[in-house]
Amino acid sequence: MKRIPGIFLRILVLLALLMTSAVALAQEEAPSESAATPPFIGIRYWHHDEGLFVTGIIPNTPAAEVELEAGDIVMAANGESLRVESVRDVVWKHEIGATISLRIDRDGRQFEQALTLMALPEDLFENPDYAMPLDLASVGLFVAQCDDKLLVIGALADSEVATAGFHVHDEITAINGGEVNTIGEADAAVSVLQAGDELSFEILSGDRAMTIKVIAEDHRRRDPRRDPRRGPPRRPHPRLEVERAYVSENIELGYGDGFVVVSVLDPAHELYAAGLRQFDLIVEANGAPVEEAAELFRGDTISIAVERMNSTLHFDIPVSAAPLLIFGDVEPVEQDRSQWLGLHEKQVTLGVRYLQLEPDSPYFEGSAVNHGAYIAEVIEGLPAVKAGVQEGDIIVAVAGEPVTMEIDLRNRIYFHEPGERVTLDILRDGEILQIEVTLRVASK
Repeated sequence: MKRIPGIFLRILVLLALLMTSAVALAQEEAPSESAATPPFIGIRYWHHDEGLFVTGIIPNTPAAEVELEAGDIVMAANGESLRVESVRDVVWKHEIGATISLRIDRDGRQFEQALTLMALPEDLFENPDYAMPLDLASVGLFVAQCDDKLLVIGALADSEVATAGFHVHDEITAINGGEVNTIGEADAAVSVLQAGDELSFEILSGDRAMTIKVIAEDHRRRDPRRDPRRGPPRRPHPRLEVERAYVSENIELGYGDGFVVVSVLDPAHELYAAGLRQFDLIVEANGAPVEEAAELFRGDTISIAVERMNSTLHFDIPVSAAPLLIFGDVEPVEQDRSQWLGLHEKQVTLGVRYLQLEPDSPYFEGSAVNHGAYIAEVIEGLPAVKAGVQEGDIIVAVAGEPVTMEIDLRNRIYFHEPGERVTLDILRDGEILQIEVTLRVASK
């Protein structure tokens, strides 16, 4: 495994099983007061300095009808420049059925393309007519952006890419013969494929150039083409009875009777370095059941037992992780909370502990939305509390982009830089309000 010089200036981790659409134009948002249903174009896109970089086309939408392509840059609509943060302002003011003119850059050639807006489908993510294109996350490969390099940081267990020969921090230079430097470019390269097609990666592993070929698979948690009678997709563990959860920007834990389950784990976290992986079950600490473990704050390490698939493993983890094992029972009041939450030094943070809500959550009753992150705690001294975010708020969008089970609050925040001022759409007491917040690094 090669060593990466410097630090990740901008980590955009794609957590595969929960991802169906990187960003869809005029998405599953709370509609504005001026329109019951927002207009819809039908592209998945990524940030680009000149506009919206198209990473996929949703079939049976206006974008597909006029043959927009993955890799196009949508620069303007009716002469108004388009950026990720301005999509709603520029597009949503038009009526459904209106024809607008998009300025497109395709391989350096600019042209105007007329397009007639449709209504956002209520069943966008369930209707097989609007099947979402593949992306890196959906085929099981997890990547991060480091300057202009695209680095492998993991793969979905039991997927074909997990056994194909990738190593952590391999650099992906091309996909199916096309050069890629960003996550958006990589998603665009994958989006034209179907499950079963051959997928070829050119990589640099250390100083060695390699080609890795796999068959494209679709591992999305909520595949719109899936027959609902078949039940939920296979998970690495049976569904566990989780009583409470802990969520920060780079780790998510669930707490149940006799176990702590690792739901999400960023490779930047100290527990990843200690050997833990996503879906591990922590069942013992210092030789005792995890909920009965004593003296966790003494010494330099804690010995834990982990159930992984059909085996039991043992790891020594740093004593600084002790609060995570007993979260909700004992709070280390003398420890700095930003460190306690496991946020690493250069990672942009909002400063909340949250629960990502399922679409049928009772928290949405009486409202017009069915997606968002319930704020369980607002952390003193960090951006959210300064901006006026409150416990009990539900953040439904960040900079106009929806916070969903597929793209949760953590990933929406990853998209932005320290010092950037973004708008949060918040459901509070049945009403949608907007709060501006200035993001910063976790420790300052």
